[in-house]
Amino acid sequence: MATLHQRLFTPDAGTARIANLWWAMALRGAGAVVLGTLALLWPDITLLVLVFLFAAYCVVDAVFSIVLAVRGARRHERWWWPALHALVALGAAAAAVLYPGITLIVFVAMLVAWALFTGVFSIAAAFRLDRAHGRWWYVASGVVALILAALLIAVPGIGLLTLTWMVAFQALMSGSLLLGLAFRLRMKSAAAAGEVSGLNQHPEDQPKAA
Repeated sequence: MATLHQRLFTPDAGTARIANLWWAMALRGAGAVVLGTLALLWPDITLLVLVFLFAAYCVVDAVFSIVLAVRGARRHERWWWPALHALVALGAAAAAVLYPGITLIVFVAMLVAWALFTGVFSIAAAFRLDRAHGRWWYVASGVVALILAALLIAVPGIGLLTLTWMVAFQALMSGSLLLGLAFRLRMKSAAAAGEVSGLNQHPEDQPKAA
């Protein structure tokens, strides 16, 4: 019987098919870059605006996980891990929208919980990918999220301006890594499609040697 470690971190054919979902990964990375850019270019941002920006990104993050979960369920593959991540992201977005008047301390606590789970999810998902599919890009994005969580825990009395800059840099770094991963997945998807096309080509359609 496979151990929990093997189930979480062993590469398999199902998760390798994530290459076909490169567009969803690109959407997640683009959302993070937009969040980071807006946070950087909005020096007098209020806590309310920052909360809503975070909620919007959580929705984008959840969409990516929902796509993975649905695809996995249809193929009878492991789907519960991305589904759980989608629930966490949607829960964070709902809390931010339903309680816009939260204090800075509560928002920081929410960020810590989200960053910890996102970091663990990204690293676990990364080790279920082949190295050729960009495993270490995904690992790096998870590490960035864990670093944000560690910094927020280490600095309990953080101010809004400092928090905004920390969120901005985390989002920009993570988004850039995810876009790089999406590009790598796009290349692998195109290469796989070319191989399948070549295998399906009829003998009479193949070029004859001179």
